[in-house]
Amino acid sequence: MPEMAKRIYEEGHYLANHGYSHTYSAIYSSPQAVLDEFNQCNEAVKNAIGVPQYNSHLFRFPGGLPGGKYVEVKNQAKELLAQNDIVHIDWNALSGDAETTEPTVEYEMARIQETVGNRNSVVILMHDAETKVATAEALPQIISWLKRKRI
Repeated sequence: MPEMAKRIYEEGHYLANHGYSHTYSAIYSSPQAVLDEFNQCNEAVKNAIGVPQYNSHLFRFPGGLPGGKYVEVKNQAKELLAQNDIVHIDWNALSGDAETTEPTVEYEMARIQETVGNRNSVVILMHDAETKVATAEALPQIISWLKRKRI
C-alpha cells in the first residue's frame, strides 16, 4: 500500500521495517536472507515515499526475535544486521488481537493496560488485517490512553 506509506510518512510518522514477505521459511533460510528481506522492504518504502536516501535502520523480526525453530538463524542475522548499521527491536506489550478470533475494543484495551504496566517505552504488538476490526476501532482510545500516561 504505497499510498498509505507515503501518507503516514508525510504526516510525520517514522516508518520502521518488519520485512517484506512475512514468509518465515524464506526469511529465515539464512542470515543473508534476513538482511535481503530488510533491504527489499526498505526499497519498497523508499519508492513509496519518494525519498531515495531513506533507511529506517530499524528492524523487527517477523515472529519476534526470541525462540522458535529459527532461533539460531535469527541470532546470526542479528549480528549481520548490526554490521550493516541496523538495530532490532521487539514488542514488549500486547493488544491481544492475536489471542482470540474476535477480540473486542474493551478486551484489547484491558490487554494493553495490563501488558504496558509501568513501562515508559513500549512497542505494542498489533495486527492490521480484515479480521482485526476491533484493533482499528480501539486505536483512538489506545492513543489517548498512551498520551495520558505520557508514553
